[in-house]
Amino acid sequence: MQNRKKDIIQFLSILVIIVLINIIGSLVHHRFDLTKEGRYSLSDASKELLSTLDDYIYVEVYLEGDFPAGIERLSLETRQILSEFKSQNNLIQYTFINPTESRDDKTRNEIIKQLYEKGLNPTSLQVKDGDSYSEKIIVPGAIVKYGAKEIAVQLLKNQIAGSTDQNLEQSIRELEYEFTNAIKQLKTPLKPRIAFLTGHGELEGTEIEDLTNTLAQQYSIDKIDLREFEIDSLGEPDLGKKLRDLKLKKLLLIAKPQTTFQNLDKYFIDQYVMSGGKVIWMLDATNADMDSLSNKGSFLAYPLRDLNLSDQLFKYGVRLNSDLVEDISSSKIPIPVSFVNDVPKWELLPWRYFLVSIPTSSHPITSNLNAVKLNFAGSIDTVKTNTKINKTVLLHTSPYTKLANTPYEVSLQKALDPPVQEEFNKGSRALAVLLEGTFESIFKNRINPLSKKLPFNESSKATRMLVISDGDIAQNEVSRGAALPLGFDKYEKRQYGNKDFILNSIDYLLEEDALINVRTRELKMRLLDVQKINRERNFWQILNLVIPVLLIILFGLIKQHNRKKKYAHEK
Repeated sequence: MQNRKKDIIQFLSILVIIVLINIIGSLVHHRFDLTKEGRYSLSDASKELLSTLDDYIYVEVYLEGDFPAGIERLSLETRQILSEFKSQNNLIQYTFINPTESRDDKTRNEIIKQLYEKGLNPTSLQVKDGDSYSEKIIVPGAIVKYGAKEIAVQLLKNQIAGSTDQNLEQSIRELEYEFTNAIKQLKTPLKPRIAFLTGHGELEGTEIEDLTNTLAQQYSIDKIDLREFEIDSLGEPDLGKKLRDLKLKKLLLIAKPQTTFQNLDKYFIDQYVMSGGKVIWMLDATNADMDSLSNKGSFLAYPLRDLNLSDQLFKYGVRLNSDLVEDISSSKIPIPVSFVNDVPKWELLPWRYFLVSIPTSSHPITSNLNAVKLNFAGSIDTVKTNTKINKTVLLHTSPYTKLANTPYEVSLQKALDPPVQEEFNKGSRALAVLLEGTFESIFKNRINPLSKKLPFNESSKATRMLVISDGDIAQNEVSRGAALPLGFDKYEKRQYGNKDFILNSIDYLLEEDALINVRTRELKMRLLDVQKINRERNFWQILNLVIPVLLIILFGLIKQHNRKKKYAHEK
């Protein structure tokens, strides 16, 4: 009787403790992240942003349904990160939707079309059904809404240099960044003003349509022509107003200029930099393009007409070489390899002038970035003109490169000829260099009549600029009059990281370091060893089958032994 009373008291005590724990848990909410790298914890930047919300954020995620294991994991991780967002602020509301649940093909296709028009790209999956495979269309993305505004977020990445598991890990790693960035864009009332330079034959219109449309979500996009002026009260060009207008821009993009920069142009840009302005230079030093190949199958690449920027860039710390880089790491183009009854047979062959740069730097701009494609790029050298400038190579070639000094004949025949290994011995060459620090004006210690009419600073505030040896890096391809996504290769059907590289660069130059650090958080990949699994599959299957049975038998024997011992003692 006494033992029974003791058992009841013990049971009631445990019950009371459980009830108290549940009551405390309902009042005090806390999550414990036991992973070494804080995988399930939000960054300080995300927490700070979420704490400033004053209205509801609605997130529609299109990852509901029956998926393969990898996509199912992405769906679970998305739910987890949004749950963390909601735990920080209850104004975050989310729902998961299956866009393909309708059995009516017309309705299903219309929904997918609407999501595509909003910016979500559908993806085709091969799903195994018994011994056969079927194709399934999914839309791995989300729409984030804030008031009357909304932004599309693509959740599934497709990195060229990574395996399927690595791409999945990359997608999961960037979930926090994608949602944080979307909320930040929706919340920002005044967008920073950035401008594309015009007046020197730069890229414009449909050539940069995809980039400008993407930038317009986060920035106010302007065009500025340094050759156009308003007239002042004396009937003369108002140079001062032009310089003031330029200084209002947070960042200046110079994309593939074709004609010479006059001293006045250079003065405007120089004094813009001296005032702390940021510049992305995307320059071709060589006249080479694919249109020249369509007629004769070859063309003569020669140094581009002098842009008159060499001395300015040299002063800032880099030299753009008028050479062509050939690289073993390259994309492919269709080449006629033979003719049957005068009908060409086409094959995709490596075109070594279309460089594929795989970023290896841990810099916030390039960390975890997809490969970047550059067309007919030259090499960049850094120069020691100013010790106050820090130079960082962000993009580079592979170690197996060849430098062709111009003039140089470029022919389709080179795609048919296998590379001679001994010729590709120039090592890794810089293609994009980040410059940070205090710059000196190119007009310092020069007799310059412009300094009498316009403000002049001989040195800059601490600022940043990026120099890229390819103007085409910002140019999207056009198909049937419509702009394709920037970095999309229509021949290989691959998406390169050109757009992400430029977007990250702009964020970094504008000192959005906290946001970039969210994107580049290092989460360790704990992937299973597939070969080891296949090799030891039978062992672990038998072990998992036998051990539980043996434990149950052992437990039964011990229980039986104790019962016999107890009753024997009582007798």
